[in-house]
Amino acid sequence: MPQGSKILVVEDEMIISMEIKQKLQVMGYVVTGQAITGESAIQKAGETQPDLILMDIRLKGDMDGITAAKRIIDLYDLPIIFLTAHSDKATLERAIAVSPSGYLLKPFKERELMTNIEMSLHKHRVKQKLKEEITPLSSPGIYKELSLFPVPVMTTTKSGLIEYVNPAALRMTGYQEPELVKKPILSLIGEQEHVRDATAGESLPARPHPIMPDQVGLRHKNGTSLPITISVGLITGETEDDLRNLYMFTGSEILETADFHFGPGIIQNLMQITAALKLPAFVLDKRMVLAGYNHLFTEMARKAGISQYMLNRPMFETPNFLLFADMQDLQEIFISGDTNVTIKKFKTGDEVAFIQFTRIPLKKDKVTTHIATVMLDVTNEQQALYEVERIKKVFSELFSALEQLRTISREI
Repeated sequence: MPQGSKILVVEDEMIISMEIKQKLQVMGYVVTGQAITGESAIQKAGETQPDLILMDIRLKGDMDGITAAKRIIDLYDLPIIFLTAHSDKATLERAIAVSPSGYLLKPFKERELMTNIEMSLHKHRVKQKLKEEITPLSSPGIYKELSLFPVPVMTTTKSGLIEYVNPAALRMTGYQEPELVKKPILSLIGEQEHVRDATAGESLPARPHPIMPDQVGLRHKNGTSLPITISVGLITGETEDDLRNLYMFTGSEILETADFHFGPGIIQNLMQITAALKLPAFVLDKRMVLAGYNHLFTEMARKAGISQYMLNRPMFETPNFLLFADMQDLQEIFISGDTNVTIKKFKTGDEVAFIQFTRIPLKKDKVTTHIATVMLDVTNEQQALYEVERIKKVFSELFSALEQLRTISREI
């Protein structure tokens, strides 16, 4: 048995979760974390990068274990063993559709658990080795890194022929990778249908014309055109021939729930106010998608290794977002509707900062639909409190020393 294999436990009953953790540690495994919701499982899978996940099917919150498992496999390609007390046909069929590495019915024996884990780890190692042999492009580190991006990404040659498509881009387009490789990227990108329709009746001569950023469409396999925004980067190499183009696509489905709930501009106004007060801030909806954020938060996210592109995806798919919010804590606020204040310690190089997070539920008809998070640097205050405590300790030690001297002098 490989010692030290890392395992993430996803189980909403904490007593059972602790029992599983204890059993795994006795077997020699390392438990990288425990989660009770699907969203938190996705977040911790990205954060801790376990070798395998034990996933309960019935979880707290809106996302069950099967849905979370599918997202984790898409994002991180990790082996998952389902743990469940339910063996009904419908549940089994949904679980099989995700292609898990194993399926254990509760209660299970320790030997049965260890056998399933070892078989799953072995199968996954063989699968990864075969994948690298069959797909040479997946072997270089850059392509492995791009495959983990939650943002749709494609790379092309200098002449515009597609060389690599990550899983997120495949889901967006509806194609399989062999259907796109070596095809011109311009065969996928064009003018949105409604823009073409608006000018179809005009008797204008065929000529080159610009397509504005808000008019670009991505052609789906089913024939529809998806409104997108394209960001272009580069992949450089040792020589000019190694240069590749990097395309990132952002859909138009993000940042649209705020106006639906609160009316036009209210989130934007909140972000403008917090920015004017020099307070980093962001707002999340129930899907854990950012409904708004100010430029101060963007800068903090950048320092934490979260790019602008990642901010357009569900936050539980962005591992480093754990620095700013834990999905389980947020879901508890959605349920309770209570304001929450916490202080976190941040370290950048040799500098240490203390940030106060104030989470404010935004409600419609007494139901929390969004959570606004406002951040305040309280480093000076915390350092002052630390200094007060240090002085109190010094005086306490001094007083104790004086008492001891007085006692000794009395004895003399």
